[in-house]
Formats: sequence, structure tokens, C-alpha cells
Amino acid sequence: MESELKKEKMWKYDMHVHTREVSPCGRMSVEEVVNAYMESGYDGIWITNHFHREFLELTEGMDWNKKIDFYLKPIRDAVKNLKDAGKDFHIGLGMELRFLTDPNDYLIYGLSEKLLYNEADRWLYMDLQSFYEKYKDRLLIIQAHPNRADSSYPADIDYLHGMEAVNTSPRHDSGNEKTQKILIMHPWMIPTAGSDSHRPEDIGRTGIMAGESIDTEERLVAVLKSREYALI
Repeated sequence: MESELKKEKMWKYDMHVHTREVSPCGRMSVEEVVNAYMESGYDGIWITNHFHREFLELTEGMDWNKKIDFYLKPIRDAVKNLKDAGKDFHIGLGMELRFLTDPNDYLIYGLSEKLLYNEADRWLYMDLQSFYEKYKDRLLIIQAHPNRADSSYPADIDYLHGMEAVNTSPRHDSGNEKTQKILIMHPWMIPTAGSDSHRPEDIGRTGIMAGESIDTEERLVAVLKSREYALI
């Protein structure tokens, strides 16, 4: 598949990106992130801001709708600014979810704003098994950096659609080779790649390439399931 992709026009996307508006560990605004990725030749990004205990603390005192307004604001702002400027660059709605009782992080794809408003208030209080059983046919659940030293461990593959095969954060040992071995042993699992961008030096280190534009959440899920893409 990779050799076939090289013969065609390629679209490039980063699947793991943070902005400081929602992820306090981030150092770049959504405007800075988008500009940097456009300058790096990408066609889009999936913003996967943190959704964990610190999000609840950051939005303490807000009702649920206000919390989700806050979560979505950088994405909405970026989409509006790009449209107003007439620029063709896709901003995808993702999430890096961490349950309250689990140290692992999970990248969630296939989201909609409606789902976040209507159901996400329960997510942090679930666990991986219950989340997978409820959403396995509606979302893609990809474990982020499963072998990151001192912070993550591989979750039960029965409750995952895939794993992040490549995470290029320069400040962590993400154990990518260990994760890739797991994926080789379980070829039905979906591999993804993301820069885990928080700072300027993180921008555009990896991602996926596809032979077509991926401009909706539904299309992303379909492409990942089809394996019609290559890791950068």
C-alpha cells in the first residue's frame, strides 16, 4: 500500500496535537499551531486536547454545556479563521481521554459536538472496558504512547481498536519500538502516528499520509479502518 501511495498526490495529517487553550501543558495557541502546520506542508490536524482530571479542575464551576463550549472553542475558532481567510486546511475534532482510575491515555476519533454535549459528562468516570463496550461501534479508541516510560502501560487489546505506533514527543521515551512489536503481533489493530505537539519544536514530526483528502470525522474513521494510509 505504501508503494502505491507514493505514486499519487498525498495528503498529510498529524493525529495528535494539543493547544494551550485547553491543554495547560501546551505552549502554543491554536492559531500558532495551525500556522506552523500549514508552513510545514500539512493538510490538516486532529486537535486532541486533554480530557482528564485537570480538565475538570480547569473548568470548575461551569455547567456541562459551558465545559464543552470551552473544550471546543479553539477548534471552532480555528475553523472560522481558516474559512474567513479562504484557506484549505482541515481541523479535526479529537480527544486525549484519561479515565479517573487509569493512568493511560486514549486517543478518541469519530467524535461529534453533539456526542460531547450529550454524553461526555460520564466518560471520565468510566473505565476502558465499559467505554469500549458502549462506543466500540461509534468511535475509534487508540491507546496513546502505550509504552511511554514511567507513565503508561499497554492496555488490554480486547478493548482497543489500535495503538499509537509512533509518538515523537522529544521530551519522553515513548517506547515506540515496543508498541510496534505489539502491533505486528496483532495485525488487526489500527496503527497511528502523532507528533503529540505541545511546543514549537514538536510540530510536524510525524503523522499519516493518505491518497485522498480526509475532511470529516467519518472519513477519518473509514480511512483508518481501511488501512489506506501510511505512517510518516
